[in-house]
Amino acid sequence: MENQCVQINEQGFLFASPEPITECTGYVLVSHSTYDSFITDITINPVDIASSFTFGFAAVIITGYFAAYPVGIAKALIRKL
Repeated sequence: MENQCVQINEQGFLFASPEPITECTGYVLVSHSTYDSFITDITINPVDIASSFTFGFAAVIITGYFAAYPVGIAKALIRKL
């Protein structure tokens, strides 16, 4: 089975549309093998989750540090006056 463009009629039933997939305005019915290739391409493992969390946490901490650094310098200059 190839991928097929389907539409919903007035009664709510699906029917095959003769439109090509590139011009489909309804839904695309995919084959089992195509669906499996979509799913295998987006598997998430624990290492990906941990690295994403670590990157996000480090980005917040580093951004906060660099945003607060000039404030610390300004406070030190004010104290010297």
